[in-house]
Amino acid sequence: MFRYIFVLCIFCAVISSSLTAQNRVYELNIGENITPIIEDNLDFEGVNPEGTTFSVNNRYFERNGEPWFPLMGEFHYIRYPEQYWEEEIVKMKSAGLSIVATYVFWNAHEHPKGVWNWDGIRDLRQFVELCHKHDMFVWLRIGPWSHGEQLHGGHPDWINGMKGKRSNNPEYLAEANKLFGQIATQVKGLYFKDGGPILGVQLENEYASGDVNHIGTLKTMAIKAGIQPVYFTITGNSVFHDDEFEAIPLQGAYPYRGWETRGGKATKDFLYGNDQWILTDALGKVYYDVTKYPKGLCEQGCGSQMTYRNRFIVEPHVVEAHLQNQIGRGMNLVGYYMFQGGTQLPGLKEPGCPESYDFQAPISEFGLLRPSYKYLKVLHSFVRDFGSDLATMKVVEPSTPVKDELNTVDLRYVARVAGKSGFLFLNNTQVRVPMPDKEFQVRLNFEGETLTFPRKSLRLKGEATAILPFNMDIEGALLKYATVQPIAQFQNDDTKVLFFTKVPGMDVELAFDKSTVQQVKGSGWDKEINGDVVYVNIDNPKEACLDVKTNSGKKVKMVMLTRQQAEQCWRTTINNQEVLIISNADVMFYNDHIKLRQLDDTEFNMKVFPEIDNLYVGRKKVKTIKGEIFETLNCAVEAQQVSLDIADKNDGSINVAIQSNALDGLSDIIVDVDYLGSNAEAWVRGKNVTDHLYNGTKWQFGLKRYLKNKELQVHFKANEWKDNITGVDEKLVREIKNNTPKIKSIKAHPQYQLKLSWKK
Repeated sequence: MFRYIFVLCIFCAVISSSLTAQNRVYELNIGENITPIIEDNLDFEGVNPEGTTFSVNNRYFERNGEPWFPLMGEFHYIRYPEQYWEEEIVKMKSAGLSIVATYVFWNAHEHPKGVWNWDGIRDLRQFVELCHKHDMFVWLRIGPWSHGEQLHGGHPDWINGMKGKRSNNPEYLAEANKLFGQIATQVKGLYFKDGGPILGVQLENEYASGDVNHIGTLKTMAIKAGIQPVYFTITGNSVFHDDEFEAIPLQGAYPYRGWETRGGKATKDFLYGNDQWILTDALGKVYYDVTKYPKGLCEQGCGSQMTYRNRFIVEPHVVEAHLQNQIGRGMNLVGYYMFQGGTQLPGLKEPGCPESYDFQAPISEFGLLRPSYKYLKVLHSFVRDFGSDLATMKVVEPSTPVKDELNTVDLRYVARVAGKSGFLFLNNTQVRVPMPDKEFQVRLNFEGETLTFPRKSLRLKGEATAILPFNMDIEGALLKYATVQPIAQFQNDDTKVLFFTKVPGMDVELAFDKSTVQQVKGSGWDKEINGDVVYVNIDNPKEACLDVKTNSGKKVKMVMLTRQQAEQCWRTTINNQEVLIISNADVMFYNDHIKLRQLDDTEFNMKVFPEIDNLYVGRKKVKTIKGEIFETLNCAVEAQQVSLDIADKNDGSINVAIQSNALDGLSDIIVDVDYLGSNAEAWVRGKNVTDHLYNGTKWQFGLKRYLKNKELQVHFKANEWKDNITGVDEKLVREIKNNTPKIKSIKAHPQYQLKLSWKK
């Protein structure tokens, strides 16, 4: 009898918990208080020969005196073949980033002592110049100590054994000064003040203890050596003279933590909490006065490094939710670590780490775009067009915010607000913890006004997030609220065009202040006027268009996209016109052409708004189909047969051979390596070129970087499972243990490419 009563109690508790999460009204009290702008403390500003200026205040960065929300991604040049640097930089630009950050690892350039190497894959100057070619700024992380899973944190052997390293010890400073002098020589004339791309420099890394004078000493040394960026920064867990404003502290946070067992547990990074620095208990813990510095991130984790012992799978929706949380809690600069994966230089990896530095990054070790790339791109597009507004907005938290990362009942939410307008950030994602769907309304309490929305309820699915606008002024039309997420806005002739994406599971409703609009209409929309508000709803929002005419006669077009379409959105400027493209292909934007790439499929499809005149494939003009909103083009390339000669060695390894001309007409050939074992290695011409740590996913290996002028042979080898490995699903571990290490299958995927150009 007791057992049945116990079960009944558990059932009632579950039902009660579920009901508390449904049909609730969550409130925010939005006052007028906001941190005042302080212009004088941070003496970081610069101007280039064209008159463009950059500066910063205690709340945000500035470009030409206006708020600027930078997006930055880490790409280590020494970990990627130099012949492909350019296309990877372009991929970062096409993702919506504007800055490339990179470590300058000391031990990659000086070996042995006194012998410096800046050639080939170590050619820092060429890398910076390629960034400049594609209008990408550069943020150098010059150390002298860096970490980055580099041997000795980037210190050469003789520095690693030195007493007094990472301090103001004169012997150490003398050697570090040589490094700074070498760097200054390599990038001379490439600073922003010279018309170059180098905008920022980070000193040291995670200098959490030590001589509080050290950062200032390094800065003085760098300037004297000729290193002269606009901004000097440090990691936010570093000790420094924060009252002397020597550098701008930037933070770091990772949803997946390769240094912890199984990549870590549930973290507080999804609670819209106060400042933190990648520590389990770091909510609210900082080393400086956060009111005196802008909030920014130098290490926003969008992947993480697995080790021989710790394995995990980075999930794209978690990476997206983590970024959304950072924007919601007030970040005004986001710098990813790592955005571009790579491969360790031989002999320079940190012990315990693989040869691969893929990092499960949005762009893989072999240049493939992962789902996380496209998930993040949705938010990048939002920041691109609304970031200058966001930068000026204060963060408004609920009176009783969620503080427990294991709380799955209560909604995590926050707003960024200026006056009475802003964006509501909703989060129903928690790494490592399944989250149930939630239904609720939101009440915003302004002085003299209360806004409750929507009319019925919002449904936010588990593992989802949303950014919803309220009191948005669009050319004079006041959008009271919308239950769709904005992703883009730009001017097209005499019409302001906004693109929104449907939040999966959430009904679409837009509400306009009736007194600000003459007309609101669109095919498929239901419209209702209730008092002073015009409500519009639609069941199937795919490419649904809403035309609005403001009281002043201005035209507004609002286009609704599905979530899938939002992930396929790409942004660029062609002939001085903002353009939005929808394509499932990977799109790369160059100065006068576009490259589209995709695996296996020879048919390329692209939707464009507004239309682009005179698109060409080679000399042939592309035919387009004009629709109500988008212009559509379809192009095809010739199919290629990729033939692999596979020889099973019956020892857990295989040899794969391919002819040197196999790449003709292709961008690359990607080989799926499905194997059982603790890890797999790839050997080319007698060298272990990289490896892969088993975590339940297939290894996608790119061939083009190894194809020379003769037949290529790659030897793939799977290795024995180690019982100390954590993080892999138990069923997969049993399968591996029940079998000898082996390569199960090899499958080749041609990567097709289409080049589209236009006449200026």
